[in-house]
Amino acid sequence: MSGRQCGVTLIEILMTLSVSAVVLAIGSPAIGQWVRDIEVRSSASNLLSVLHAARAEALSRNATVRLELTDEQGRPGWRLVCVQVSARCPALIRQEAVNAMTAIRWGVSTLSDMPAFSAAIGAGHGMPARLRFDAVGAAPAITNGGDIARIDVTHASDTAARRRIVLIAAQGMARVCDPSAASGHPEHCH
Repeated sequence: MSGRQCGVTLIEILMTLSVSAVVLAIGSPAIGQWVRDIEVRSSASNLLSVLHAARAEALSRNATVRLELTDEQGRPGWRLVCVQVSARCPALIRQEAVNAMTAIRWGVSTLSDMPAFSAAIGAGHGMPARLRFDAVGAAPAITNGGDIARIDVTHASDTAARRRIVLIAAQGMARVCDPSAASGHPEHCH
């Protein structure tokens, strides 16, 4: 055995740290953008689930149920209520409190004032808002402009974050689309 010690020198440690710092500095903006895109997508998916739940409540209760988006600034938060309170349909079915800590924002429009998909609806536009599902699961007030037909989900601190749009049809069906998706892509807005 030789008398030489094995190990890592201070120079090798500093070089490794320097290379790691450069890689992190280059990758951090992309990681941040990815996280913001996921936050927007998650909010749109959660909103879609709430719309499906509201429709299901209207069907199961055989009553008109209203989804209320409650925050004027467009922060996520909602209430699901019965329009006509009865033994089968309580005043408040369920709710999610407004999340004041999130940078996610919603903006809404009716069918009559809906902009092109390429134009984002601003955070808080049209808020607070509502959407009613009748006893057969339809949302007929969409056709006359009485209820919302589109919800844009954006990120308040990053306008480059990938926006999502939730579309609601008068038949009560809802879907999420991506306005930047190419034509023919399953998430394309049309």
